[in-house]
Amino acid sequence: MKEELRKLFGEKLKETNLPLIINELRILCANEKSKDVLELVDGVLEYSKSSSDLKLVVDLYELKIKQLYHFKENLPLVEELLEEMSQIATKINYIEGLALSFQIKGYIELLKGNRERSNYEFSQAVELLRNSIQADSYAYNMCNYSYAVSKWLSCRDFSVVSILENSAEYFHLNYYYHGFAMALGILIIIYMQTQNKERMMKLIRKILSGRELLLKAPKEIQSMIHYFIGIGHELNLNLDEAKKHLLESQAILRPIYNKSIYSGYYITALSYLASTYALQGELESAHKQMKEVDELIEEGIATRNLDSFSKEQMKHIFNLTKFYIFSRIQNFRIEDFQVLVQTIFDNVRRFQSNAIIFCEFLLNANLTKEQLIEIRNLNNPSTKRVEHIINFLIEKTTTIDENEVMHYTSKLKRRPVEDRMTFTEKAFADLLAAQEYYKINRFAEISPLLRKYENQLHKIEVLEMRVFMEAFIQVGAYKNGDSLGPALQYMAIKKCRQYGFSRLEYKLSDYLTMQGNDTIRKML
Repeated sequence: MKEELRKLFGEKLKETNLPLIINELRILCANEKSKDVLELVDGVLEYSKSSSDLKLVVDLYELKIKQLYHFKENLPLVEELLEEMSQIATKINYIEGLALSFQIKGYIELLKGNRERSNYEFSQAVELLRNSIQADSYAYNMCNYSYAVSKWLSCRDFSVVSILENSAEYFHLNYYYHGFAMALGILIIIYMQTQNKERMMKLIRKILSGRELLLKAPKEIQSMIHYFIGIGHELNLNLDEAKKHLLESQAILRPIYNKSIYSGYYITALSYLASTYALQGELESAHKQMKEVDELIEEGIATRNLDSFSKEQMKHIFNLTKFYIFSRIQNFRIEDFQVLVQTIFDNVRRFQSNAIIFCEFLLNANLTKEQLIEIRNLNNPSTKRVEHIINFLIEKTTTIDENEVMHYTSKLKRRPVEDRMTFTEKAFADLLAAQEYYKINRFAEISPLLRKYENQLHKIEVLEMRVFMEAFIQVGAYKNGDSLGPALQYMAIKKCRQYGFSRLEYKLSDYLTMQGNDTIRKML
């Protein structure tokens, strides 16, 4: 690789003016971080110094710094180089170069944990270019992209969508695969959190339809693209597709994560993969994945290049998954998990959550009414998305009074986000309502509510919910005169035993007992 690069750019240096090769160098440096590329940049930099083209020297300083600044141990050298770059850009009044130096300062401050200072540096870069009569498109898009990402990470500002969309288009058209993958990832999460599933899926389809993008991009960038597509599908509860892309991402990174600047994507992919396994009922695989994530967190290598927000977001998803898995077992006692519950509760404000796993947490964490109200009042897209569940739990009482049950169950039926919910989320709310109707013997309400799912059970990719829905459709059918109902419920109980859903097994057994079918009870 090293010799090929030297030969390629050596010939170009002889044939053409130095400024004409800077774009190719930018593409190469954006897509690959390696010793070979760094040596090449150093060689061109030394050559450019002898040409007295100071503008080009600034451009090459930027490329050299961006080969180095991903690792904290390089910070002293990076800061020294950045000072030289900034001084030269100021001396020759090179606005784009100065803006790029502010952009780099922003990343350095972010690595140091100084988020407020980082945001300031990014905003300075954008302000410089905004006042420039005709800013270079490379500097303009790089600085605007960094500014948008900093606003997103610091305060989840959804107004950055248009900037990120423009940046993604620029990166895509100009072969800056790393920037494209990063912009893609944030856009997917924003689209999902703002309930814009159509826009998100359109973006995913666009990426997958152009297979040449994945094939041309470096392997590590491919892993990032698969990772973000997987996250998009996971948030949209398309679990088979999510698992496929997350597995592809971690397969690429597994052999190299301990020496890759993209190591953070390896551990976060595993964390989301654990939640996907758990939702699909693959509890053993989820346990295995969680154990590996725990070990990687302790080891520290896989998290070294994650900024503090991404690291805590990953841990939040991990904690929710851990709670979900533990709450599936029959001897689950919420008293044993108070530390975990409090940790999740404290982090709900800042981080996004998978809708179903979050709902299961709300249902099983035994939160107080005051805690539920506090969650409802949060300005967080993940909490807004399940507001109908929170309202239901706030109003739900332990008293089985028909009027009260009908009142708070109506909170589930009058859900304002109906048109933005996934099929699985709608099924979750309807199943919850059906259980409340059962308590007050409003059996006639159950079948009309659940019948629409009978021939679409395959679309509910959350396995435990699918088994529960299948059983409860039969509960409603039995109470409306179908004598086969209990026998079919027993088949669902056998599935619970097969998959290890012991809490659901006992819950369904209780329903059979309440139905008073002696024959079925003997079978148990």
